[in-house]
Amino acid sequence: MFGNSSVSRMQTASLKSITANIMIADKDLNIRYMNDAVMALLKEAETDLKEELPHFEFAKLIGSNIDIFHKNPSHQRNMLAALKTQHRATIWVGHRAFDLIVTPLMEGSKTTGFVVEWANAKERLQNLDFQGQMEAISRVQGIIEFTVEGEIATANDNFLKAIGYRLDEIRGRSHAMLVAPEYAASPEYVQFWDALRRGEAQTAEFTRYGKNGKVVVINASYNPILDAKGKVTKVVKFATDVTERVHAVNTVGAALKKLAQGDLSFSIDQPFAPDFEDLRLTMNEAIVQMRTALAAVAHSTDQIDTGTREISKSAEDLSKRTEQQAASLEQTAAALDEITVNVTNAAKRAEEARHAAATASENAQQSGKVVADAVGAMSRIATSSNQISNIIGVIDEIAFQTNLLALNAGVEAARAGEAGKGFAVVAQEVRELAQRSAQAAKEIKDLIRNSSDEVSTGVKLVSQTGEALRTIQENIVVVNDHMEAITSSTKEQATGLSEVNSAVNQMDQVTQQNAAMVEETNAASAALAQETARLREQIGGFQLGSSTTKAEARFPHPVSARQRSTRPPVRQLLARVATSSGHTTAMGWDEF
Repeated sequence: MFGNSSVSRMQTASLKSITANIMIADKDLNIRYMNDAVMALLKEAETDLKEELPHFEFAKLIGSNIDIFHKNPSHQRNMLAALKTQHRATIWVGHRAFDLIVTPLMEGSKTTGFVVEWANAKERLQNLDFQGQMEAISRVQGIIEFTVEGEIATANDNFLKAIGYRLDEIRGRSHAMLVAPEYAASPEYVQFWDALRRGEAQTAEFTRYGKNGKVVVINASYNPILDAKGKVTKVVKFATDVTERVHAVNTVGAALKKLAQGDLSFSIDQPFAPDFEDLRLTMNEAIVQMRTALAAVAHSTDQIDTGTREISKSAEDLSKRTEQQAASLEQTAAALDEITVNVTNAAKRAEEARHAAATASENAQQSGKVVADAVGAMSRIATSSNQISNIIGVIDEIAFQTNLLALNAGVEAARAGEAGKGFAVVAQEVRELAQRSAQAAKEIKDLIRNSSDEVSTGVKLVSQTGEALRTIQENIVVVNDHMEAITSSTKEQATGLSEVNSAVNQMDQVTQQNAAMVEETNAASAALAQETARLREQIGGFQLGSSTTKAEARFPHPVSARQRSTRPPVRQLLARVATSSGHTTAMGWDEF
């Protein structure tokens, strides 16, 4: 089969039946033989090989040159030409890797051919990868192996360091030495190893005990290792020492539990492992900040409580004052209604009085004229009386002369004797008549004198009456002017009171609304006080420690409203109305 080759049929049969992948090439690198194993290998990889080596054809391999396996054949040729001993190499064709062992066939110093042993490098590379991974795992994890009976076979340095033992101190001893005695004697421990012997891996976080009772917490997986028949041959545990993490977590958990119970008076003083020290420092800082913040909140709560109480008290006082003000406003509104009615009536009566004063003024003027006429008439009567008195004086003189003549006639009649008796009688009668006339003239004169005196008195009285009427007329004119002013002022007061009444009613409504708002504010203040008390109770549930410094909380001082020196226009108007109408209210307008 190899031309002039001296290989016997027995040798050929043995090459064909072995599992090694054998290829034989002559000195010119032409393929002369391939056993069944290498043909199966190359047949299975033909598709992948053709992607990288377009000239590759499995059916034509016998007789082909091995150059078809190389992209740079000259390199391989030079290397094989100088090859005198066995050469090992790994070639990559696409994603496939092959291990090659090239052995030159020598006759003396002459090379007659080459034997190439092919092998799929996948398993070897995987094993190398697995070995590298195991080495990497061994550098960071603890590894310990057990027999199926639970005896310790070996352990790496990481595991030994974690538990504090040397390998010779634990090799051949039971796994039970690493667990608590009560757990080792429990049914659960038996079930644990039964599951491993069934090939069931066990993964969890375990607590183990090292040398001198050292407590070690590990995050581990117990992995049963199977042979080719699926039988468990040993158990390998991969473990990570998480003692420090668990200690940190437990410590922080205990701290959080204290925080949940409201205890902020502690700190974590025991240092953690370097990887977790930042957690401890951060936790302590958070506790300090929470303690400081809650202390500040407690202080602020006290301030808020004090302010809330003051606000509540002020709101209550304001509510009472607002209610009083509302009641006063209602009374004021009612009083203003009455004042408005009274002022309106006063305006009407002032108008009527003005008309009456005008009528009285006219009547006074007419009376003045009548009095003036009466004074003239009385003057004329006095003149007539004087004239009558003069006439009576003449009559009195005539009577006197007549009496005197009658006396003389009587004397003469007496002288005449009997002849003169009749004449004496006549003279006597004339004398009596003259005396009676004189007496009558005297009486008339007295009456006229008295009448003249009465007329003079009447003239004086009528003159005084005229003066009085003129004074009354002047006063009535003044009164009329005042009544017109009062009427105008009353009308203005009525208009102003109407506006004031409207304003007071509006103020009454606003005051009622303010009273309602004050009640709501009071209720809100009470609710805020309750919430503050509840917040104080909640903060009181925290233990902040005696050394905690309370944060200073600054609150602005309330600024009192500045009293204005001038009264509003409405108050001024109310004051004017109160003054002009002569009414005063129980509450001063400034206070109102």
